[in-house]
Amino acid sequence: MIALRALQEMTMSFRTSLNALPLAAALLGLMAASVSAPVFARDAVEVGHVSLLIGQARVFRPDGSYQTLQRGSQVHVGDRIETSANGHVHMRFVDNAAVSVRPQSSLEVQAYHYNAARPELSEVRLRVEKGVTRSISGAATEVDKSRFRLNTPLAAIGVRGTDFIVQTDATGVRATVSDGAIVVGALGDGCLAAGLGPCAGAQVLSTDMSGLMAEIRQGETGTRLVPAVDLSVAQAGSRREADGSVPALQMAQVRASGLAAAKPTSLEVERGNDTAAAELLTLAAVRVPNLNRSSDLGDQLIWGRWGVMPEEGDKLSMPFALARLGRHVTVADEAAGLFRADQTVPGQLFPASLQGTVEFSLNRATAVFEQGNVVQPALISASNLTVDFTRRTFATGLDLTSASGLKGELRVAGGIRPDGIFTVADSNQFVSGALSLDGKEAGYLFERQTEGGLFRGRTLWGR
Repeated sequence: MIALRALQEMTMSFRTSLNALPLAAALLGLMAASVSAPVFARDAVEVGHVSLLIGQARVFRPDGSYQTLQRGSQVHVGDRIETSANGHVHMRFVDNAAVSVRPQSSLEVQAYHYNAARPELSEVRLRVEKGVTRSISGAATEVDKSRFRLNTPLAAIGVRGTDFIVQTDATGVRATVSDGAIVVGALGDGCLAAGLGPCAGAQVLSTDMSGLMAEIRQGETGTRLVPAVDLSVAQAGSRREADGSVPALQMAQVRASGLAAAKPTSLEVERGNDTAAAELLTLAAVRVPNLNRSSDLGDQLIWGRWGVMPEEGDKLSMPFALARLGRHVTVADEAAGLFRADQTVPGQLFPASLQGTVEFSLNRATAVFEQGNVVQPALISASNLTVDFTRRTFATGLDLTSASGLKGELRVAGGIRPDGIFTVADSNQFVSGALSLDGKEAGYLFERQTEGGLFRGRTLWGR
């Protein structure tokens, strides 16, 4: 009897277990979901965004999908950014770090954890598979610089500073420093890609080591210091010497050339602004809704900036490395230069067919109004640029309005140099620019002083 009762209890227990299986499975599913959900949420958290995009670029996700990047696109851990031949991407991360990916380059965000309360727990790991990238460190590495690592196929780079450029290709890896110091070591048994911070025994490169860059060549295990070259220009397609090295082209020299060209000659100072001609202009309302937009690489005239990041509100200029492709600087200010397509036909700079008077339309422009230390956007509501190719003169006018409602008028006229550059200045106005070699495009930078402050900006025109 006792055995029979025990058998019945075992049978009932077995049945109960069977009935509970679906419920148990459901509970297990919920538990699994609760475990995996934080992982998914963590991976889906935005760690940065695209703050500037020029040309074409794509982002490849860890799941194998990809999409075309746009300004404002989110960046997540595991994303790989790839740029085209004309692509250039700037990213701003959650700790205010900035990273730029130059043309024909690939960068992967392998880890990006920023702990504002305990920065020593932060972790940043990037990998440059090919091309050129520039990194400006943020808050995540300010407290503990050992929490940062940038890897290439050959090298591991840690930081002791904030601003550096890395280039990697089939021949090796090279790095220069703009501010602070970096530590460059070859990957190997004593320096693993999974690590953080500098590798032991690696080479230090700092800004006070003027004129040098760190280099690791393919097949070598040591870091050497060699004469520096402009890595951004090299990646953008500069001519290489027979031995494969890149000729140095210092951005400072190009900038200085543009600044010198923008300075009025003694004759131009003597002639001054032809106010009578400028006041005769009839200005037409600007027809382009958004003047402040990226330059077109197909144009003969484009604005190239000297800095990594554009000035506040500037969407017109593009990086120096892109601007100089097949172009030379004409005029410049401290922030950017006007680059013109190189002459392809020998002989006379301007063809003899360029005669008569032509009116240009304003296609692109960026303008600001400075009032003390405050800088605000400015609007160009009406414009005119008239060029007399026969007499080699020009006259231009802009109607300007600041965001706070202050108004200003630019009215300038003067001569054009034999090389197509023009510069005119008077007591409260300044214009310096150039014409394209076929006379179909023009561009200039300007300043207009008023009682309330200073209007300044850059323009591009066409016909």
